[in-house]
Amino acid sequence: MTLLGIIWDIHMKKRLVSLALLSTLSASTIAANSTFQATVNAISDAAIAQTTALHFGAMQPTSGAVCTMDNTGAVTGSCDATNANIAIGLITVSGLTANVPLNVTVTGQAGTNVSFVSEFDINGAVGTHENNADNTAIAVTTNGTGDNLTLDVYGQMTVTTALTPGDSYTANYIVDVSFQ
Repeated sequence: MTLLGIIWDIHMKKRLVSLALLSTLSASTIAANSTFQATVNAISDAAIAQTTALHFGAMQPTSGAVCTMDNTGAVTGSCDATNANIAIGLITVSGLTANVPLNVTVTGQAGTNVSFVSEFDINGAVGTHENNADNTAIAVTTNGTGDNLTLDVYGQMTVTTALTPGDSYTANYIVDVSFQ
């Protein structure tokens, strides 16, 4: 290697070391980092309560008899439409937050000697949600103030095995409210 080559090599190494040193100094004096937190509050679960029990009144005790209640509480079919006990089921869903998307489902079940297939209306949500079918998840959004939802539950009661006249029979239904 020539003297000129050695001088050039030393000059370039000094220059690279200077650039590296300058880069390190500038990076450590200009850059910074810090840790921050992201926070979330969990929405409370809704409370579900029966306001009025669903009652079809009195119906014929024979197997296969069907009593149907509409969304006004009127009954037709194999039942006594004048019975004083007839009442549409009213359910209140409370503890809601404004503008929250929910799924609401009502599912009828079989009881001893009878079965129930539900229909239901949802009141107090954004939009209209009427005549919803049994075991169907209905997507709703709570209104802008988070008011309670109310459900009107009605449907069809069927005698699956002959009833004993004068006795009372029940079939459950499940109300499910879940976050979307």
